[in-house]
Amino acid sequence: MSPRKSLFVFAFTGVIFFRLASLLCFLQLASPYGYAESKVPDLDKIVRKVQEVYGRHCCFSAAFDQLTVNTAMDLKDRFQGTMYVRKPGAIALEVESPEKQKVVMRGRSYTVYFPQDGSAVRGEIPPEINVEHFFGFFANIGRIDKNFSVQFAAKAMDKDEMLFFLELSDKSNPAGTFRILLGVDSERYTIRRAIIYDALGNYNRFDLTDISFLSSIPDSRFQLAPASTDTISITPGESEP
Repeated sequence: MSPRKSLFVFAFTGVIFFRLASLLCFLQLASPYGYAESKVPDLDKIVRKVQEVYGRHCCFSAAFDQLTVNTAMDLKDRFQGTMYVRKPGAIALEVESPEKQKVVMRGRSYTVYFPQDGSAVRGEIPPEINVEHFFGFFANIGRIDKNFSVQFAAKAMDKDEMLFFLELSDKSNPAGTFRILLGVDSERYTIRRAIIYDALGNYNRFDLTDISFLSSIPDSRFQLAPASTDTISITPGESEP
């Protein structure tokens, strides 16, 4: 399996499949924007509006630009494509660049399919990893206040990008080091940016555009090819061969 494929699998499981050094390094957030505090709405109001937007729709699609950074191995990669989300737990990503791939996540199970050679990687996120810290939170944005403690990030607002910045931490494990930084559109209250950090400071940054709310998404969108010539199953705690 190529390094690019390995990195992509890492990005969608949140599991450390590499032999990582115990490096703890977090991306430092920018200093406060300096915008008048009165210009930033009440935190509860922002959360409530986000919940209203996502709570009244079952599904959405968006173009995504994903930057994956592994700080311990000094690796970076970028993926672009289209995301399809159907709550409460189905996510499909059609990756167009740098090579065609399809990723499907249902609950804790994931599959990455590579159509060029028909290979696939399947596995489950370990139980000690809260799936809500990873891509699963996209499928349940309407419940962010139930799953997370929410506060303003150090940079609460960017007037040029028209974004409010919220930081989410695991409500069930306040001392945990997993966190999510959200960039909320200040007019539509949609999630235009999500940066998902793990315990070692590795992160995935998603920038979302062309967000469309849908009345339904067919099951076929979350299905893969019926068979593949080369399938690798990964057990939680194991490394890729």
